[in-house]
Amino acid sequence: MDPILKSGLIITLVGLVMLIVGFTRRESGSGPVMMWAGVTTMIGVVVFYILRNLGI
Repeated sequence: MDPILKSGLIITLVGLVMLIVGFTRRESGSGPVMMWAGVTTMIGVVVFYILRNLGI
């Protein structure tokens, strides 16, 4: 497996866990911040792979 693909999957899973934990803590102040960070992390990985495939 490509090392970049493996690290991308790990980062995506970390973002997903942050999203899940943030959703369970949505009533506290840190919940929405964790959800925002999780979604941003997953979108960042998608953007990275799109730019990588375009050769930018």
